Amino acid sequence: MNYLHNSKSIKIAGGGVAGLSAAISLKKLGYNPIVFEKCSAVGENRHGDFEGLENWIFSTSMNSFFNQVGFDFNKITTFPISKFTVHTKTFSPLNISSKKPFFYMVKRGRNNQDFDNQLFDQCKDMNIQFELGTKAPEDSSIIATGTKKAAAYIRGINFKSSLNDQVHLLLGHQFALKGYAYLIIINGHGTLASAFKKNKRKNIDNIQNCLKYFQSIGIDIVDGKEFGSRGSFSLPFGNFKLPYLIGESGGYQDYLFGFGMRMSMISGLAAALSIASKKNEALALLSDVNKKRRVSFINRLFYERLNNYQLASFANKIANVDNPLAVLSSAYKWDIKNLVRWKKINKNYEIRPT
Repeated sequence: MNYLHNSKSIKIAGGGVAGLSAAISLKKLGYNPIVFEKCSAVGENRHGDFEGLENWIFSTSMNSFFNQVGFDFNKITTFPISKFTVHTKTFSPLNISSKKPFFYMVKRGRNNQDFDNQLFDQCKDMNIQFELGTKAPEDSSIIATGTKKAAAYIRGINFKSSLNDQVHLLLGHQFALKGYAYLIIINGHGTLASAFKKNKRKNIDNIQNCLKYFQSIGIDIVDGKEFGSRGSFSLPFGNFKLPYLIGESGGYQDYLFGFGMRMSMISGLAAALSIASKKNEALALLSDVNKKRRVSFINRLFYERLNNYQLASFANKIANVDNPLAVLSSAYKWDIKNLVRWKKINKNYEIRPT
């Protein structure tokens, strides 16, 4: 295998968001990261679908956050979303808005305007070495290859549209069992997707139900291209040590709503700091992220127990407060109440390794 190697070479398995974050952080710390990506291009395993960088889990601004990890946020193509519409069986469509963006939408994939490719470009500008189409060596120091166990699934359709930019959220078991569905249209590109958990006793065609619903309110989706992916709700904890498991490989994600990219990026930074013997800085980052992971896991267990009416009531509450972003942020605060809940869960719930 022909790749440069020296005493500061660090092998990274996986060229996703977490792996790229670890790579650029290591480079800025004076190391020579080598990223091994089994696909022939970074972002190749994504489908051009929209995904959000949330703006409620972390208190730092998006610019500061990206700068902390090592990227320039201004070089990323994003679409700030400050309003969206929630659809339920109980209430008329609920319009929710905020002075600050709820999230910054990005497209995932390998094209010029896609998030993955733009992170890759910034890494290449730093002369970071990539071995594309190459399986990572077994002695890789950082593992960022995603989840091996699937507990949640996403089915979706990408399509073209002449409609104005808009974002919709669908709540109800017929649209997404124990999850949610969404429709995003930005700049003529659309994504309809259902994030759900499977139930062997219920045969529900989530996407067809979503299509029928939107058709009933005048939004037709034609000539779309289907895609699918999966995620894990495993929550491993333990010593952060070589080989460092980051991103979904280490369970660094938001278990409540699935907005996990910023957690993945932080885990990559933490791995880089650990390798650079900046353990205290890494542990401080992980301490904060792990609290948010625990709280999101607790809230996920509660969320999955909600029936359709309770889901609708939750959405109605957020729609009728002055600062809905603050309500979402409060769901990730670590306090005595959540500490007690976590200890009870630890006794009664098997935490599975990824």
